[in-house]
Amino acid sequence: MRYTLISLLLLSTLYTYSQNVTSSSGTEAQENLRELASMSGTGNVTTFDNRYQGVKGSPFIYEDWKAGEVYTTKNERVFFNDMNYNCFDDEIAYIEPASNRTMVINRFVVDFFIIYAADDTITFVPIKLSEKSQEVFAQLMYNKKSKVYKVYGKEFVRASYEGGYSANRPYDEFVDKSDLYFMKHDEKVLYKVKGSKKYMIAAFPDHKDAISKFIKANGLKFKEDSDVIALLTYFDGL
Repeated sequence: MRYTLISLLLLSTLYTYSQNVTSSSGTEAQENLRELASMSGTGNVTTFDNRYQGVKGSPFIYEDWKAGEVYTTKNERVFFNDMNYNCFDDEIAYIEPASNRTMVINRFVVDFFIIYAADDTITFVPIKLSEKSQEVFAQLMYNKKSKVYKVYGKEFVRASYEGGYSANRPYDEFVDKSDLYFMKHDEKVLYKVKGSKKYMIAAFPDHKDAISKFIKANGLKFKEDSDVIALLTYFDGL
């Protein structure tokens, strides 16, 4: 009987207390929710930035894999159904058919390699950009008396979307960054193309007038690979 009486008194107290609680809405309700969310005493709320979109592009020169061949320093020829060139790390890669894994070829046993693109056969050879530098693979774009090389590259640009001076770029990206070089048939110096007519004319001091006239007559600006090839083709015919 005593236990029942105590229970009734507790229920009566709880009922009376609930009657005194007011219901809030609108701005007041939002404030109450903020107070509940900060019961830890810090008042801080953990947030998550969902703007990051991953990585765009890849370190490879082709989006899809191509058939290709590798010619080794031992005069061996190896054919690959799925091959690509990682110009960010200067590595030749292929997909192993049995395991479907991406494999890397030992670059130091490669004499040159070929990739069969859609409408072209592209040959890569090792060249040294300076006497002290390590060899890198370059596309051999013109191979007559003189030579024109294209060195593919990629720059890895980090995401930038936080802070007042960000670039508003919510992704990391591999950005193409290739350079063109040429070697005249009468010397072994490697010239880097700088997109300047003045620079290109200066590279041919013994044929300055002829080269200058050819550039002007053909409207060469050296913004395109074909302009460089056209000039070296003309030079080889002098």
